[in-house]
Amino acid sequence: MRLKSVFATIAVAAALIASPVLAKAPHVVWVPTWYAAPEPSGSAAVISDMTLRQIVRVSAGGSSVRLRLSNAYGSAPLRIDDIRIARRATGSRIDPATDKAVTFSGHAGVTIAPGAYALSDPLPLEVSAHAALAVSLYVSAPTPLLTVHDIQRGAFYSAPGNQTSAADLPDTKTDIGIGSAFPWLAEIEVSGSKAEAALITFGDSITDGYGITPDSGATWPELLSRRLHDAGIPLSVVNAGLSGNRLLHHGTWARFGDGGLARFDRDVLAQPNAAAVIVLIGINDLGHAQGPGSAGYVSADDMIDGLKQMAERAHERGLRIYAGTLLPFEGTVFEGYYSAEKETRRQAINTWVRGQSLFDGVFDFDAATRMSEAALRLRPEFDVGDQLHPNDTGTAAMAGSMPLSAFDWAKK
Repeated sequence: MRLKSVFATIAVAAALIASPVLAKAPHVVWVPTWYAAPEPSGSAAVISDMTLRQIVRVSAGGSSVRLRLSNAYGSAPLRIDDIRIARRATGSRIDPATDKAVTFSGHAGVTIAPGAYALSDPLPLEVSAHAALAVSLYVSAPTPLLTVHDIQRGAFYSAPGNQTSAADLPDTKTDIGIGSAFPWLAEIEVSGSKAEAALITFGDSITDGYGITPDSGATWPELLSRRLHDAGIPLSVVNAGLSGNRLLHHGTWARFGDGGLARFDRDVLAQPNAAAVIVLIGINDLGHAQGPGSAGYVSADDMIDGLKQMAERAHERGLRIYAGTLLPFEGTVFEGYYSAEKETRRQAINTWVRGQSLFDGVFDFDAATRMSEAALRLRPEFDVGDQLHPNDTGTAAMAGSMPLSAFDWAKK
């Protein structure tokens, strides 16, 4: 009788394991396809009864999407009453046939706790690689604009009332108190994509896209994404740059964001299915501080130690990490930003980056953009006009200088 009882128990357990009710749900791979690192606005601006429409260009395509919204720097719960997403037609105009309501736990709106994020429900939407999407947000009550992303890589539009499903919004630009920044939208993810992993580009305004022709897809991460796509390398490239960002210190003013080492976990290591990161950061550590003994001063050794920490932390999580050399900046128009002593530190950092073996690869952006082997300035045809930031031609040179063989590991 005891043996029969044992067999009966085994049979019941086996039946339960095989039961469709207990069967494990199919694994869905979500990959970031667009990202905007949150930063504090430093503004007292408040809006109410207003629709904001953000245009974004994704990297990888897919068959479903979900959104991540941020109240990272909010001091009170953030209420967004209505959110919709659609494929963009042109300007602010959407393709109405693709317009879909975004829900959170089945609800049309969402309330996000201070410092928190909210991840939407998945919704079916066919998205092509490098397509432009329109995300429309509506708030009814007075709402502070405390969490934003400063550099507008796409375009954004605003209109009074709830017009989230409107086919288009007026082209007239309304000053809502945060310049060209856009609040709350932090990420778009896709599933059903040929790309099953993300390559994060991490840096400052040179990565974020300062001075690039707006709404053109001309940042170097976007151009790298196209090169990888054309070469059949299934990686989604997302931009985690922040204008004015520094490696070792927080921004010299609020909109320059938390320091690189402080935000590395949030913007890189916490990303779903992140496989690798390219780090290009440090020029603002030089430029935004004066000489030795001044507030915020960091030595070349301090910055090298910071880069080593990033490599260690990335490898601990199983990510590959690549380092970019710092671009030339002699002659920059920003007063006090450049000095011969700062140039000496830049050279020391770049020499170390080129010779170290801690990173999984090096991209020599300095060599790709400077005037000549001995020169310390950007090539004139690459200069946006301030002798610091590369223009559209310069970012194309940066993206084109990167050997795609560095990413062969991602081929299926």
